[in-house]
Amino acid sequence: MHASSPSASARAAPVAASGDGICRRRGERRMAHRVPCRVQAVEQPEGAAFSALGETVNFSPNGLAVQLGQPVEVGTLVEVLLPRLGAEPKRLRGRVAHSRRVVTGTFEIGISIAP
Repeated sequence: MHASSPSASARAAPVAASGDGICRRRGERRMAHRVPCRVQAVEQPEGAAFSALGETVNFSPNGLAVQLGQPVEVGTLVEVLLPRLGAEPKRLRGRVAHSRRVVTGTFEIGISIAP
């Protein structure tokens, strides 16, 4: 690969860098923030349950992206548990909007949060 040609993943998801830790992609404000999390299926299209540990990649008003060691089928209803100091975990419920393998060999899972 030539140094002047960007990788396929870099071309696929342009992100405007900013000094405030906020990513801007497709007009939506996303805040880059990494915390450990647990993702578990609430309802899967094929009925197989799973629970996986991962790490958040970013948050937006309408969803979040997490990095997991396994793919999750688009359309799967999931619950994400985020740790909170001195309190029960924060539970977010949503549907998987995209699941793609990233350079590190893990999977980035985009989750659209239900209102």
